[in-house]
Amino acid sequence: MELQASRYWRDADLTGLQLTANTLLHREIRPHRHVGFTLSVSDTELHVRTGNRVTVVPPGTLLRIAPQVWHAVQARSAPWHEDAMYCSSAVARCISAAHESTQLARAEDDVGVSVFLDASAAAEFIECHRLLRESTGTGTGIGNEEDSAVGRALLRQRLARWIPLCAPPARAVGSSDDRMNRLYELIVSGFHQRMTLDSLADAAGLHPVHVQRRFKGAMGFTPHEMLVGHRIEYARDLIAGGARVTYAAHAAGFTDQSHLHKTFLGTYAVLPGDYRRLSALDALQPASARNGIVG
Repeated sequence: MELQASRYWRDADLTGLQLTANTLLHREIRPHRHVGFTLSVSDTELHVRTGNRVTVVPPGTLLRIAPQVWHAVQARSAPWHEDAMYCSSAVARCISAAHESTQLARAEDDVGVSVFLDASAAAEFIECHRLLRESTGTGTGIGNEEDSAVGRALLRQRLARWIPLCAPPARAVGSSDDRMNRLYELIVSGFHQRMTLDSLADAAGLHPVHVQRRFKGAMGFTPHEMLVGHRIEYARDLIAGGARVTYAAHAAGFTDQSHLHKTFLGTYAVLPGDYRRLSALDALQPASARNGIVG
């Protein structure tokens, strides 16, 4: 993935939230998942693939993706801009004045992907996002700090409308095809080792072409997509914990640091070194409160 412009930050007063503002040159984002909820608004139509389902997200619409949902994204045009926020339900409860009677904004749901029906939801999200972007805790000016304070206040009021108080149960990856389920478990347990389509085919007792077609039909993603997805997820968790990028690349099964660097940027739209540096702000948070692309 190539970025025309990129910004990734955390607000020191809202520890546990992560925010990004990116202009992307490539139309596709590889399959991945987040520990917490993803909220985003893009300026082009998106096709969000979750397994064998595709959800069409109109431009300028607030999108929510539930935790642990494997998804890939294809934009209708490029370059395209996305403003995003990553937040767990635990963080939402902590920073918002949510009450059990708070009603969520209306949304259409499709296997963990929600498209908000009211245009006001996207406008309110963009407003909070813009205000929080004005200052990243660097003390760049009184006006910016005032904008950030307003943004935090608005976010506390609105977050409970966008994120359910109880996170949905994690969706298990699997199908009615027991042989493909066993291959997926093989990928999960051995992603850090050298693994090829031929070796998976041998394990399944099938021709590689048949494995490729059958696995994607069962899981919605190819064996290679799931293999790289688990590798980048493991590397992400190591880097979030303070590991050096070179170590994370080796431990996760990437050929070298350059390979991890390219894959990380193409998945999360942030450099692994910047991600490691900013993850320190979440280091004191309990695991249940971590979210977004933090493990």
